[in-house]
Amino acid sequence: MDLVSIDAKTGKRRWAVPETGAMSAGGPIILNDPQNPGSQIIYLAGPERVMAIHQNGTTLWDKATGMKISDAVDTDAVRFQNFNYHPATDSLITVTKAGGLFAYSRETGELVGPVGQLPGAPAISGRGTKIPGFIANKVDPLLDDAFGKTANGLSIFSSAVNYLYGGGGVVTNYFSIDPDTSRIYIAATAPDEEDGNIDGRSEIGAIYTLNLEADGNGGLEFKLLDRMTFQGGTGSTPALSADGSRVYVSDNDGHVIALDSELTEIWRVDVGEPLVGSITVAPDNNEIYAVTANDVFQLIDQGDHGTVSWTGELNGFDGYANVDVQSNGLTATVTANGVVVMIGGGKEIIGKTIMLHVGMGLLDRQTGKLRYFAEGREDSLAMSVVAADGSIYVGHSPLRRAVGKALFPKLTADVTGGVARFKPIRLDLLARDAICAAGARAANTNTLDQTIQFAAISSDKRQIQFLMTQAERAIETAVSDGDLTSDDANSLRELQAQSIASLAAGDLEKTATTLGSACEMFR
Repeated sequence: MDLVSIDAKTGKRRWAVPETGAMSAGGPIILNDPQNPGSQIIYLAGPERVMAIHQNGTTLWDKATGMKISDAVDTDAVRFQNFNYHPATDSLITVTKAGGLFAYSRETGELVGPVGQLPGAPAISGRGTKIPGFIANKVDPLLDDAFGKTANGLSIFSSAVNYLYGGGGVVTNYFSIDPDTSRIYIAATAPDEEDGNIDGRSEIGAIYTLNLEADGNGGLEFKLLDRMTFQGGTGSTPALSADGSRVYVSDNDGHVIALDSELTEIWRVDVGEPLVGSITVAPDNNEIYAVTANDVFQLIDQGDHGTVSWTGELNGFDGYANVDVQSNGLTATVTANGVVVMIGGGKEIIGKTIMLHVGMGLLDRQTGKLRYFAEGREDSLAMSVVAADGSIYVGHSPLRRAVGKALFPKLTADVTGGVARFKPIRLDLLARDAICAAGARAANTNTLDQTIQFAAISSDKRQIQFLMTQAERAIETAVSDGDLTSDDANSLRELQAQSIASLAAGDLEKTATTLGSACEMFR
C-alpha cells in the first residue's frame, strides 16, 4: 500500500511514496510544521518504519522500528494504528491491535521511551458479524480480479472482513488525546480476570486514560491513570467534547455512554442497535451523532442525561428502480451547516442492506431532514473529509458494494478504487451557511465564562475566523458564477470586515450582531 498525493481539484497524482512497512491501519496524520509557518508535515506509523514527509513528497525523516512483519508470531502486535499527537511532550503516539503503546519524537522519529502495554486481554465478542461462506466465495474472486491479492497472497475481501469482525484484538479502533491536557483515551478490552473467567480472553470492554510523562531518567513513560469497564465491549474511538469535560463511547449493545474526564459514567442512551462507527461530537449545541448499520441519530447531552433528538432522513435514492431499502454508510461528519452522511441503497437480504448504489448527502442539523444529495461512484469505509470550499472527499473501499456486485451483477457498476470529490455548487448558499453559522457560534461563545472556559472560547474564535474565510472565498466564486451580485458581495464583504475587526478586539457581542446582519441579507 503506497501513500499517494493527488491534486485536490483535478485528482491528478502529484507524487507517491512506495510501501516501506510504514503504513498503518488508519493512514497518515498531518500536523503544522513548527519550523515553517503555513506548511504541514505528514507522519506515517508502521510496524517496520516510521516516517515524516513534506507536502512536496520529500522525506524529513525515516526510521526503522526494529520490527519485522515476517517475524511476528502475533500479527496483532504489528498492526499499528496511525499516529496521534501528544502536545505536552511533542511526541507521536501509536497503539497496536494487541495493546502495545509506542511514543516517538515528532522532531526526529526516535523512540522516546519504553514500549507500554494496556492490561486488556484479547477480545471475545458474542455479537461478531459473520459473513456467509457462499458470499465470500463470490466476492473474493471478484475483488481479486479487480485489485489482486494482498502481499501475503490472501483475498482482499476475506482479509478485510477478518480484520474488521474477527475479534481477538485488545484495541480495534483509533484513540483520542485531549489537546489541552494531553491526556490519552483508549477504548480497549478489560483484563482477563474481570469477566470472571480466567481463560486468556476478555468479554468486557474498557476505557483507559493514560499520561505520557517523564520517567525520572531523562526519558518518557506511559502511566495508567483511570479505567472504566462495561459489558459488551466496544470498537469505537473515545470521542471528546471541545472542552475535554466529556468522553463519549459506545458498547456492542447499542448504548451511547457519556463519561466525565475521570471516566465516571454520567448517562447512557440505547439507540436500538450496535453502533458501526465512532461517535461524532459537534463543537457546539451539545450535539452528538451516532451511526448504526441502518440509521444516523442526533443526541443531545442534557448534562445529567442524554436524549435522542432525531433519526436522519436517508431517502436520497427514492424512486430508484433497484432500491428497496436505504441505510447509513459512514460515520457522520459535522459541518457548520449540516451533517455529512453516506447513504447506501439496494436490496435487503436477511435484514442487511446489499449495497447497489451509494451517495453523499447533507442532513439538516436541526431536523435531520436531507438537504442535499448526490449519487457517487463507490462505497467507502473511511471518514469523509470536507474541504474549506465545501468539497467532500471520500476514499473508495468497495467491500459492501462488492457484495452487491457479486449477488446482483447486472444491477450495479463494476467496483473501483481511488478517491472521489463531490464539488460544491451554488457557492452563494455556502457563503450564506458559513456566515450564519459564524454568527450563531459568536453569539454562543459570548455566553461562555472566560475565567473557566478560556480554551473553548479560543477554539470557537478560531472556528469563527475559519468560517469567515470560507465565506469570503465562496463569495468570490459565487460572483464569478453569476449566483451573487457584485453589490451584494460588496455589502457582505463590508460586514465581514467589521466582524473580523470586532473579533480581533475580543468583542464577541458586536461580532455576532454584525454577522447576524450579514446572515439576514440572504433571507
